[in-house]
Amino acid sequence: MQEPVIHETRNEARGVRFTDTHVMVDLADGRIIGVPLSFFPLLESATDDEKRNYRLYGLSIYWDDIDDGIDLTAMISGLYIPPTREYLEGLRSIVGARLAVPT
Repeated sequence: MQEPVIHETRNEARGVRFTDTHVMVDLADGRIIGVPLSFFPLLESATDDEKRNYRLYGLSIYWDDIDDGIDLTAMISGLYIPPTREYLEGLRSIVGARLAVPT
C-alpha cells in the first residue's frame, strides 16, 4: 500500500473570499474549503480592504497589510500547533490595538 502524499498542484489556492464568519479558499482541483475566521484572529480583525489584499503562493496565502498568512497544508489536514503563552499575549495586544482604531 502506498503512503498518502500531499498533492501540491491539486491543493494550490486559486482564490480567497470571505463570509461574515469564514474564510473560503478555492483550490485548483475545484474544491472549496472554509475555516472559521476565529481560527485566524489577525485576519478576523482585518478590514475588508486588508482582506482583499492577499497573495497566493501555491500552498499558502499571505496578507501583507496584516503580516499574517495561512498554510493550506495545515488548513486542509487540520494540523494545529498550540501557540505559546507569549504568542497569545502578543496577539491579544495586536488585535486589541487594531480593533481600537476606527475604520
